[in-house]
Amino acid sequence: MKVIKIFLASSEEMDYDRMVFGNLIRRLDDVYEKRGIRLKLFEWEDYDSAFNDRRKQDEYNENVRESDIFLALFHKKAGQFTIEEFDVASETFKAKSSPKVYAYLKDLKPGEEVSKELEEFKRRMFDEMGHYWCRYDTRDSLQLQFVMQLQLVESSMGDNLVVENGDVRIDGLKVASMDRVKFASSNENYVKMSEELSVLPGKIEKAKERLQKYPDDEDLVEDLQQKLDHYNKLKKEFTEYQDILFDTAKRISRLQGEHITERMRRAMDAFNEGNVREANIILNEAEADAKRNLNDYKQSRMITEQKRQIVIYSLEELVLKISTVRADLSISEWDRFDLTDKLYLQALDIAQEVNYDKKKYAWLKEKYLGFLILHLHHCYDAGERAYKQGDLETAETMVQRGIKSLNKWLGDLPMGIDHSYELLGQIYHKSGDYVKALESYNKAIDFHNEIYVSDTVFMGDLLCPQTYNRMGCIYLEIKEFDSAIEYFEKALEALDSSRTKTSKCTALTYGNIYRNIGLVHKERGESAEAKDYLTKAQTVFTKVLGPEHKKTKETTNQLQTV
Repeated sequence: MKVIKIFLASSEEMDYDRMVFGNLIRRLDDVYEKRGIRLKLFEWEDYDSAFNDRRKQDEYNENVRESDIFLALFHKKAGQFTIEEFDVASETFKAKSSPKVYAYLKDLKPGEEVSKELEEFKRRMFDEMGHYWCRYDTRDSLQLQFVMQLQLVESSMGDNLVVENGDVRIDGLKVASMDRVKFASSNENYVKMSEELSVLPGKIEKAKERLQKYPDDEDLVEDLQQKLDHYNKLKKEFTEYQDILFDTAKRISRLQGEHITERMRRAMDAFNEGNVREANIILNEAEADAKRNLNDYKQSRMITEQKRQIVIYSLEELVLKISTVRADLSISEWDRFDLTDKLYLQALDIAQEVNYDKKKYAWLKEKYLGFLILHLHHCYDAGERAYKQGDLETAETMVQRGIKSLNKWLGDLPMGIDHSYELLGQIYHKSGDYVKALESYNKAIDFHNEIYVSDTVFMGDLLCPQTYNRMGCIYLEIKEFDSAIEYFEKALEALDSSRTKTSKCTALTYGNIYRNIGLVHKERGESAEAKDYLTKAQTVFTKVLGPEHKKTKETTNQLQTV
């Protein structure tokens, strides 16, 4: 079984924090043991005898050299032996790339001051080593930062650290609450959205109570629906923003213990204080500096490792800038996308030029794809809202924007592009451009079949039946009845092979197709066939929607006129 050795150094003033940290390691050990990994924590309390004994200190230093992760906790003081252990760990890392070295500084309370020794240590740590220390103010912050760094050392669990209902968890184990880590709890936008989400359910309940008293009041119906729509939209936006903040925190965690620039240090400090806007402003010159440093690198007659490192530092600034731009809600959504997209492409170009670390390059590409997919979904949602409101021009613009953004991506097709083309087909269909509608519907089906080539269950199971049905409707409208029947039958065939047979949506799709086939036969004057299919549709709608539903009544009327 693999063992990860963790050395925890600190002075006696950190008793409580060491206890918290020890408890965390024990709980994490249970999680990691299931994957064949044990976590072994070494603290100076584990040894008997005097802490100040030089012979004993040599023994401590040997444990430092053998560890995989070294952590030093500081608050107001910097003890002689803690600094010595930090130096031993740093020198050992230079020699054999282990242990990973991290310094944690606990925030001061009002009236507290740091010792001269700690001030000097902080200066030396950054000026001579380029080392950024981790700041924390709560137990949650301490625990979260360590777990993020642990995952960088041990990659067998992948990125299992996730946010669920405001709690950060790893394989179900709660590590921290987002409301108790400063980058979120002091972030103005995060707090505002969180507070609004906490009061909206109460307002929704009051709206429901009013509607129960006056069920025929259309204004009350509309008021309730607006509150529900706003709540669902805000909840989605809050979840996304929470993920962006958390992703930025993980990005900063990757940089801790590595050489960083002064500009990055100030930006990281600002983000950790909850001031995303300030962090973003601090990094404003990163893009221009990266271009200049890359040009200098390309034009150099002799390319040295030092020049390459200068470009890499610029690249790291760009990647951090990507995170702060995405989290800066003072910039409009679409401007944030354009700037983020531009920065990603610049960063990827630089990474290729300077032979960037392969794992980091793969990580950067993965993040870019995730960003493009999220943007695609945002464009789809905006297009769908405009479509429902009858603003077809805006709907087309938004959907096309999402599709266009993916044209730069040369990897596997992302999930969601098929649905974007399907919505585009609906937009063209409603505007009367049947040629473009059919082209878009065909692309939706082609992309869908290309993306989902396995037998795994997926959320888009009904896309093909519904798209074939819509194509059949176009041919029905232009009275090409043979083509209409062909596509309605394709819809039924695709629906029969669907893996979501028991859902309400599936049943309604069957009903819609039956009704459309019945209408084709009715147009042809084929009464028996028309009655057969319209009866099937009426049965489905009555069972699923009820006899008084508009769709059920329409189908009944159509059946009566055959």
